[in-house]
Amino acid sequence: MQLIDFVGVFGVVVTLIGVVFVGRQTYAHFIRSKAFSYIERFNSQEFMELRIAIDQWLVLHKDPQTMIDVLSSERADDIEVSIKIRTFLNIFQELAVAYEKGMIDKHIFFRNFDYLILSNWDKFADFIYSVRAANNDFSIYKRFELMVNDVRKFKRRDRGKNKTYVFGYGSLMLPESIHNTLQRQSNKYSLYDLTLHGYERSWDIMIPVFSDRLQKKIDVLFLNITKNENSTIDGKILEVDDDELEKLSAREVNYNCIEITKDVERSHPIQRGDTVLTFIGEEKHLLKESAEKVYVMQNYLGIIDRVKTEFPKYERAFDATFEAEVLEGKYSFKV
Repeated sequence: MQLIDFVGVFGVVVTLIGVVFVGRQTYAHFIRSKAFSYIERFNSQEFMELRIAIDQWLVLHKDPQTMIDVLSSERADDIEVSIKIRTFLNIFQELAVAYEKGMIDKHIFFRNFDYLILSNWDKFADFIYSVRAANNDFSIYKRFELMVNDVRKFKRRDRGKNKTYVFGYGSLMLPESIHNTLQRQSNKYSLYDLTLHGYERSWDIMIPVFSDRLQKKIDVLFLNITKNENSTIDGKILEVDDDELEKLSAREVNYNCIEITKDVERSHPIQRGDTVLTFIGEEKHLLKESAEKVYVMQNYLGIIDRVKTEFPKYERAFDATFEAEVLEGKYSFKV
């Protein structure tokens, strides 16, 4: 082969390698961008409002047949609910199609959407099965179900390597309070110190409770965390499994579960790939100047005092103040 021929062949090979490299980079950028676009969508105000509206409706309509009746109803209110349910489920079906077609970065997908996918499948599974039976069409939301199965397989493979922790900054720092929710048979809760950057404690989340003393529904302030780039919070983390995270999410009324892994000061036992979550008050439930009478329950302050007693070094961590009347007596969240 003459030199000029060799140079020509070499040039073609280099060009092909360049084309392949550019193609792979372009594809990688595309699937990452697609994943981030879904993250933005799930964190959007529109999606949050849709999720809250459906959750509130589901509290009163737990029977799958009720949801099926709504889908076929001609009443204006039912049609509005029907549209919300279909829109909500179609978002997950759309995500499932993107996942199935390889249009979304799988590392980002499994790390960011796993809990959202599994919790909402569990919420609507009976309804979906009922719709399939009623229509004699077992392909309805099948891609959603296949995506759920893949997420479960991934979590089983990943369980031994990566762990999930919940960061507590108030009552979730006290083993006694944690046990009231998780009810572990061993009654053992290993808590570890952790520092969270970019937040501060605040008394600004309002939750309606029923006061035994006043015999009526009242608005009560509880501890929350608020973004403040110049502040840090010292608290405790607890390792939890999926079921325990679900229990804590159900307990934390008017709070959202968010990931804070990138904002924590990594220390034992957190390893690369682990996830740290915490609960932050929903914006629509934050204390407003126009709010009427609000209280702080003495029982809740007692829990915070026990945290200070059990962990003396956290005495100064609860410097956040509140402007509300302290009320004695028991209270419940069923109002």
